[in-house]
Amino acid sequence: MDEIKEIYHGLKEFIQVFIIKYEYENRGILKKMRIDSRLNMDIDDEKWCELFLYKSCFNHCAKFVLLRYIEDHDLRYMKISTKGIEKWKNFVKNISGKLNLLYDIAIKDLQSDENNQIRSIFKESDYDVFEIDEELAKVMSDHLSAIDFSSLKKKDIVLLFRRIYSLEQREEMKLAEFYKDAPTLSYILKMEEIL
Repeated sequence: MDEIKEIYHGLKEFIQVFIIKYEYENRGILKKMRIDSRLNMDIDDEKWCELFLYKSCFNHCAKFVLLRYIEDHDLRYMKISTKGIEKWKNFVKNISGKLNLLYDIAIKDLQSDENNQIRSIFKESDYDVFEIDEELAKVMSDHLSAIDFSSLKKKDIVLLFRRIYSLEQREEMKLAEFYKDAPTLSYILKMEEIL
């Protein structure tokens, strides 16, 4: 399926930018989280911060993919698809280029949704300490907003995440067991067990 390939390449670019951008950011906050939680204390500081960063990144990827999936299946209003972005640019003037604000609005809508399952999938977590800023929102928009997610099935999403978070990485990183739950990433990883 060509959409999967396109989405994969867009997410791969996003991951590269995200990791480079945040590799050394928020170290003090992360160390405080680690000490306060007393979780995974057997892992040295550098590795702990790296695992946290990757789990945050993959959780953001999962949010974006599920958000686009929900929009293109007409379960919610379009916000971060090409049509949604066009409406945003027509609606606002001075901040029309700030797609990170539009992304935040889309996520906050889902966090306040009447459907408990959607709220729980998109709920805030410690992994949101690394935010989607203008640069990251632009990467997502440039590569993924024009793709039609309506043809995707749940098994396609599972296959996509097996590519971005490979079985080898899973064996090495063990992110499912690391620190606290990353709700959206966990949801996709649980989908694998069902399929």
